[in-house]
Amino acid sequence: MNHVPLTGITVLDLSRLIPGPYATLLLAQMGAHVIKVEPPGMGDYLRLLPPHGPDGMNPIFTALNRGKQSIVVDLNDAAGQRILRELAKRADVLVESFRPGVLDRFGVGLELLRHDNPRLITCSLAGYAAVSPLASAPGHDLTYQAVAGALRLTAAPPTLPALPLADLAGGLFAALGILAALAARHISGEGQHVPVTLEESIGALLVLEHSEIDMPMRFGDMLRGSRAGYRLYRCSDGRYLALAALEEKFWNAFCNAVGRSTWRARFAEFDQEPLAAEVAALLAERPAREWEALLLAADVPCAVVATLAEARRYAPLPFAAGGAPPEAPAPKHGEHTGAVLREWKIA
Repeated sequence: MNHVPLTGITVLDLSRLIPGPYATLLLAQMGAHVIKVEPPGMGDYLRLLPPHGPDGMNPIFTALNRGKQSIVVDLNDAAGQRILRELAKRADVLVESFRPGVLDRFGVGLELLRHDNPRLITCSLAGYAAVSPLASAPGHDLTYQAVAGALRLTAAPPTLPALPLADLAGGLFAALGILAALAARHISGEGQHVPVTLEESIGALLVLEHSEIDMPMRFGDMLRGSRAGYRLYRCSDGRYLALAALEEKFWNAFCNAVGRSTWRARFAEFDQEPLAAEVAALLAERPAREWEALLLAADVPCAVVATLAEARRYAPLPFAAGGAPPEAPAPKHGEHTGAVLREWKIA
C-alpha cells in the first residue's frame, strides 16, 4: 500500500519567484505531481537571475523547483488559454501569484476554471491584504514585513531581515490551506478557493507579539535579548555562543558550571545589562567550543553559532513523506511541454 499522502494529486503551478514555488515544493515533497506552467521567453524569471549554478539556473530556483515538470503555455493567445482550461479540467489544484484580475483578462479566471472543474482547488498568492490601501500595489518580502510590523519588534532601529519570512510563511500557509481544502473536498466532493497574502502570512506569525502589545513587561522581550541568560556571546576565538538559559533552573546550572554561583541571585534583576556585560567578559576568555562542552555537560542549553557551511543540510520537509526526492533536478524551461500534452491528450 502506498502511504505517500498526496499520491495521485496533480498541481498546476502558475506562480513565480519564491512563495508559490515554495508551496508547491512542499506539496511535491508530499507526493503531488507538480506541473510548472510557464510563459514563453524566460519563464519564471528567477531561473535566469544571477548567480548561476552548475545547471545554468539560479540555485534558489533549482532548490524551489526540484521534482517538478515544466511546460510552456502562452496565455496571451487563444490556443494557450484553451490548453490551460483543458489542464485545469483534470487537475486537482491550481496555484497562481498574478495580481488581482490578470487571469480574468486572459480569459481564464479562477471562477471559470472552477466552473469547468468543480473539484478544482485554486490558491492565489497576493502581496497585500484585500482590505489594505496597498492591495494592488507592487511589493516584496521587505515591504510586507514592514507593513505587518515585523521589523519594529524592539525599540532599536529596524534592520533588514536575514530571512524572507513573509515569502516563506506565505508558501507555508498556502500549502497548509491547500491541504485543508483537499481534506474538505474528500468529504464534500467540491473544490474551493484558498486566498493567501504575504502581508497576512507574516502578520499571522506575530500572534505572540500582538498578545502582549500593551503589556509593560513582555515575555517576547526575553526572547529578543532582555535576559542575560538568553543572548549571543562572543568568545575568545571570535566564534559566538548561543546561551539559552532562559528558565531559572538552567540559569542556576550555568552559574554553577562557570564558577559564578553569586550570579544566581541576579536572575530576576530588572536591568540585566550590567549582568550581561559580566557574562560577556567571562565568556570572552575561552573558545566557544570549550564553553559549549562545559555547559552541555552541566545540562545548560547552548550551542556554538554555526555557519551554513558547517550546519548539516536539511530536507524541505522536517518529516518523511516519501514524495519527490530532495536531490531531484529542477526542470528546464518547457522541458516537459510535449510529454505532458501528449499524456493528457491535449492537441
